[in-house]
Amino acid sequence: MKKTIRVALAFATYTDSELNSFAILLIACLKTNALFPNLPMTIAAFTALLTANHKARWPPPHRAEPWRPPPRTALIKAIRQLAGYISSLAPTLTVSQVWSSGFDVVNTNKTPQPLTQPVFTLDNSMPGQIAVYLQAVPNAKAYQVQFSIGSAMTWQELGIFPNTERIALTGLTAGTVYHARVRAVGGSTQYSDWSAPMSLMAM
Repeated sequence: MKKTIRVALAFATYTDSELNSFAILLIACLKTNALFPNLPMTIAAFTALLTANHKARWPPPHRAEPWRPPPRTALIKAIRQLAGYISSLAPTLTVSQVWSSGFDVVNTNKTPQPLTQPVFTLDNSMPGQIAVYLQAVPNAKAYQVQFSIGSAMTWQELGIFPNTERIALTGLTAGTVYHARVRAVGGSTQYSDWSAPMSLMAM
């Protein structure tokens, strides 16, 4: 008998920052995921809700009225709709396939499942870009990649990627050294530790 897979709904208790990060993860995991072709809303519509929630949380500095807590209702409702759709397909999916949606599953084991630190290499064989070759981390839903330029070591976001394929820094300046680091997303701790930074000169 196939074990029932339940999609976790803990996102409703997330802080505003955690909720926005989770929504970004869902976009990265669902926008090209062939397992979920009939989403109850378009990625563009969901992105618009995320953008509206983010703007409400960080109002422009010239706004005269006092800051108020952001309206989370629309974004949480949209995430619940997505969760309901994933749940409807769960009987035909494996746990790994459900994880690929960006959603967590209810863990009846109760044993913590932290993610291991990612391992990756860099390749500068293509002019103007550095490719990131990443080994898959068990139970990871996605991978967050950051980079820095030169000696400053000020980390910038490259993005969240739903798998280990086609990750690259592009539009780079030849002769400049770039640094990259990666962490896995998912598991009982939400994130793994950051990998050790790796550096390579763009060609």
